[in-house]
Amino acid sequence: MPEIGDEIAAAPRRRRRWLRVTGLVVGVLVVLAAIASFITLPYYAIIPGSAQAVEPLIAVPSHLAQHHKGSVDLVDVEISQVRAIDWIYFELDGNATILPEQDLLGPETAAQYNTEGVVDMADAQQAATVVALRQLGYRVTASPAGALLYALQPGSPAEQSLAVGEVVTAVGSTPVDSAASLGKALEGVAPGSVVTFRVHQFSSSHSSAVRVHLGVWRIQGRGSSATLECRAGTSRLPVAKLVTSGGALAVPRKGEAGHPVACVGSLNTEDWYRVGKLPLRVNLNSEGIVGPSAGLAFTLGLIQKLDRFDLTGGLKVAATGTMSITGQVGAIGAIQQKTIAVKASGANIFFVPTANFATAKKYAEGSGLKVYAVSSIGQVLRILESRGGRIARP
Repeated sequence: MPEIGDEIAAAPRRRRRWLRVTGLVVGVLVVLAAIASFITLPYYAIIPGSAQAVEPLIAVPSHLAQHHKGSVDLVDVEISQVRAIDWIYFELDGNATILPEQDLLGPETAAQYNTEGVVDMADAQQAATVVALRQLGYRVTASPAGALLYALQPGSPAEQSLAVGEVVTAVGSTPVDSAASLGKALEGVAPGSVVTFRVHQFSSSHSSAVRVHLGVWRIQGRGSSATLECRAGTSRLPVAKLVTSGGALAVPRKGEAGHPVACVGSLNTEDWYRVGKLPLRVNLNSEGIVGPSAGLAFTLGLIQKLDRFDLTGGLKVAATGTMSITGQVGAIGAIQQKTIAVKASGANIFFVPTANFATAKKYAEGSGLKVYAVSSIGQVLRILESRGGRIARP
């Protein structure tokens, strides 16, 4: 039978054993957490960013700059690759959206996706400047000047010889001034031909000649799930014999004649414009924000900065949407997170593209935020005028 002294002596041993076990568990958890912080998963998290006034990002000659009570805000989101240690945090965050890497990047690499975002912002700023100045009565010329390359299909000639952000201005001796004309320039060229492309970076006017070994459209998959892919060189995929249907390429139906068609492999090609000399100096600073969705906000902000009247009517106005050089407003992504950010900013009005309206309205519920669906700059200006804003029209 143990003596009382034995029990007293055993107590410190049990405490030391418990401390060792606890220390071991904590140590293991620390090591696991450290490892998890270095493991990146094939997922991206999108969370609300901020709504910030766009006027401080716009520089114009000081004697032309106006100051108004109202403001125009652009809104952004934060996108980050998910680490193993972050997964539960983002899963429990009701404002976050977790996307598989494939859904966000598509066929692009992360580097290509980032470059595309920079190109998008430059394109948005160019369009915003032209549209805003024209609305204020300035004469600004903008002429089609090439085909801007975005996403490049893996395994295609474009991926091998060209780069995201390059503008194609000629194929051989055929001038290219738009995305459509790039397709036309390739129509009469045989697949496998080596053709000289004249290209320049979107941020530079210096052009160079690039020899491109054209590919051919091939069929990936079978039946209704079959897709067309531009492949260079040899491939086990069958060649797609195509027909032209209403200006678009399609696989021939039974009994319909077709022929192989040359391709370069740019999945997304946009018109690129050359803007003439501006009537005044304008500098739009994105401060590290990339993508096309600030186009509408920059357009309204520049009008607000130059116009002697207050376009916002003293209201705090937020806006998101792409802006074309013809004044059209286009759809954007992450509208859920952008609406949450705008609602938190205390804005009175939020302009969103028509395609994004239903989602924005849903997440704006329960606040005083008024959401408007818009498709053009003219429509936006009419709404602001109806809410007390003014613009000095030419």
